[in-house]
Amino acid sequence: MTLTVVKPGLQTTLQGAPFSGHRHLGMPAAGAADCLSLLLANHLVGNAPDTIAIEITLDDAKFTFTDAAVIALTGSAKFLRLNGQDRSLHKVLSVQSGDEIHVGPAKHGCRSYLAIAGEIVAQSLLGGQSTYLSARLGGYHGRALKAGDILGWQPSKLLSKNTSCQRTPNNLQLAMTDNYILRVTIGPEFSMLSPLAQTRVFEEKFMVGSRANRMGIGLQGAGLSTQSGSQINSSPVFTGTVQCPPDGQAFLLGPDAQTTGGYPRIAQVIRADRHLIGQIRPGSQIQFVRTTNERAVEIYRQKLSVLKPWLGPINLW
Repeated sequence: MTLTVVKPGLQTTLQGAPFSGHRHLGMPAAGAADCLSLLLANHLVGNAPDTIAIEITLDDAKFTFTDAAVIALTGSAKFLRLNGQDRSLHKVLSVQSGDEIHVGPAKHGCRSYLAIAGEIVAQSLLGGQSTYLSARLGGYHGRALKAGDILGWQPSKLLSKNTSCQRTPNNLQLAMTDNYILRVTIGPEFSMLSPLAQTRVFEEKFMVGSRANRMGIGLQGAGLSTQSGSQINSSPVFTGTVQCPPDGQAFLLGPDAQTTGGYPRIAQVIRADRHLIGQIRPGSQIQFVRTTNERAVEIYRQKLSVLKPWLGPINLW
């Protein structure tokens, strides 16, 4: 079973679960930038939570299906159209051979996820299939999709007969916005910031500049000066780590970021909020809110308790 990419959009890739257990080799997590939207899309079509789906960034995209399929779209798309007719996001949709799907551009937010009932054929390595663009690994030949690409998939054997009636509950649909509140814990080098900079991190809003991709997001705002230099020994960093480069403009790391870095780590986005990073686009505003490690664990557990009745046992990354 196949579909053809008619219009790939700005950056469309195959993404699912992150890579795990290979950071000592320099392999980042990668995977879906907004894991919650991925989980919701896969649940609608009856897939396992972290099954590979199509991640669409900012621009619109079009696909034609050679075979009948059951699909669902979640995330930031302004619209979903089947053969020119509007259809709903967050709801299961059946398509037939020859049908065209048009995923609209993101009006707010950044990424959408198109899940297909079944298993999309993707390159496997290191126990994962997600695309890591910098190394051209995983996904569809390790690259973003292009017009004319043909994706294959194996149909699902798990799809419920009642799936066509499913729709994501309204309270679980992520409200797309261009203003984000990210809860963070302080980083190992937070004390390197000047007293004024320590206050600014949490009192001022940061604007997202033009440098915003899966590797990281450049933040513009009041400069964050350090008291004891702007370099540290190369140390572990993760998705959601906030660094302070020499120019004082904070940098928020994304899923494809390197595994180590030499700039002060001033904050870390908590696990419960990390999926929001995948929806941040140029021009967005970010407000950091400080919390404790203990509170971060509590928030994560509370979030899973809200999601579990619909999604079942899942993890966010």
